[in-house]
Amino acid sequence: MISWNSKRNSNTLGIAENKTELRNREIRQEKRDLKLTVSYDYGEITKTISEKATAEIIKSTMESINWNEFHIVQLEDESDNTFKGLHVSGSLVEDGLASGFVTDDDHILMVKPIETVNQMTQILLDFLKGENVWRNKYKYE
Repeated sequence: MISWNSKRNSNTLGIAENKTELRNREIRQEKRDLKLTVSYDYGEITKTISEKATAEIIKSTMESINWNEFHIVQLEDESDNTFKGLHVSGSLVEDGLASGFVTDDDHILMVKPIETVNQMTQILLDFLKGENVWRNKYKYE
């Protein structure tokens, strides 16, 4: 009886530690401030929409853009003294839609083609949730 109880307590402790680690990871992700920018005229004009992007700001920004013209919407993360940026870009008419991930050293593109503005919005929202969420869901090369 004592060994069963000890085993149960050790399992419970492991579960509590896992929940604590998950919560700590969520807190770290929440503290990540991402800047949202929109570029027009093939990158000639860039406007900062928010220094602290939220899901609501991203959704309303994506809905407000005329995607018949070329735009670039980017989330920028400079939280660890390096630059990381995830962008969605293109137009529904001529250029097609794409997504890219930019760092100080690299620029990689999403492998699977994007077909809708809703897909682009979801990519940005997943990146906002955390880089691990985004990396596990999409493939970039």
